[in-house]
Amino acid sequence: MIEAVRLRDLQGRVLELGVEDGRWTGHPTAPPLDATRLWAVPGLVDAHAHLAADRLDLRPGDPTEIAGRAFAALEGGVFLCVDKGWCDRSVLSLLRHPPTERPDLQAAGRMIAVPGGYYEGFAVEVDVDTLTEVVADEAGNAAGWVKLVGDWPRRGRGPVANFDEDALRMAVEVAHRAGARVAIHTMAPEVPSMAVRAGVDSIEHGLFLTDEDLSRLGARGGAWVPTIRRVEELVQVLGADSSGGRLLSEGLSRISDLLPQAVQTGVAVLAGSDLTFPSARIGEEVAALREYGLEPADALAAATTRAYRYLGVAAGFEPGLPADLVGFEVHPWEDPTAPPALVIRRGRILSG
Repeated sequence: MIEAVRLRDLQGRVLELGVEDGRWTGHPTAPPLDATRLWAVPGLVDAHAHLAADRLDLRPGDPTEIAGRAFAALEGGVFLCVDKGWCDRSVLSLLRHPPTERPDLQAAGRMIAVPGGYYEGFAVEVDVDTLTEVVADEAGNAAGWVKLVGDWPRRGRGPVANFDEDALRMAVEVAHRAGARVAIHTMAPEVPSMAVRAGVDSIEHGLFLTDEDLSRLGARGGAWVPTIRRVEELVQVLGADSSGGRLLSEGLSRISDLLPQAVQTGVAVLAGSDLTFPSARIGEEVAALREYGLEPADALAAATTRAYRYLGVAAGFEPGLPADLVGFEVHPWEDPTAPPALVIRRGRILSG
């Protein structure tokens, strides 16, 4: 446990802070650990994690394996994960672990789809009569989120909407009454607009969002997690010349115009790993956001300040906040993929 630290933030300011009971204090009472050779952030955020698996693996989560992945994320400087659901609620087992062993967690439980609308047997399957009941159940038994599978490819038809707009609106209303936000998987052209109009909080993937969608989403402070590296990987898996590959490539071609506009309109553009790489490598998605049009500072904010603000989690280098620090030898605006050289969680050095 450290008692004080001297750090340099991304703006180059040098700060000296004490540590007491895992939180920053304003007046160091011991010689500080000098970390000014590094560039410090108060933590990284993975806004589309699936801690139940390393890659797409359609089986129930194992709590021991989940705890291992969570600690690996923590060692990599990821101090907040939003888990966007699984076939079960196994990821919620992390809430039994102290914050020195896992990132802070917001999570959906079981994903919600319709028959034939996701991997067979993996999501909870609903119809119009059971949707609101299942949403209420998931909202009451998760950690702040409900996850809907908004569309899914059908043979010979391409991606097809799983819910109509009225159903989405009902799901959102039920979840919000229970104090949960709603995230939706969508890769079909028409579904992002339906979801935005219905009040869905976070659009996952969302390659076919429109200018009007971004204005509407930004006006209410909604989020967009494009998971660019995941989409690129899907294009490779499907084949660039397949119908699915061509559709996703078309979507990716739109991203460079949409991302800067989204930030300008107030959309919380966030970074997510989505089983493409471990949460600890969330900088790879930050790099993708830069490649597809965001300024370096805006891209990094997708995994730091903007993410914390949208998710309502206080993080920073002010007295009273958790004594969390992730330090990089290279300024992360220059190379967001560089691993951290120092990780401090609640005043404890985890690595470095």
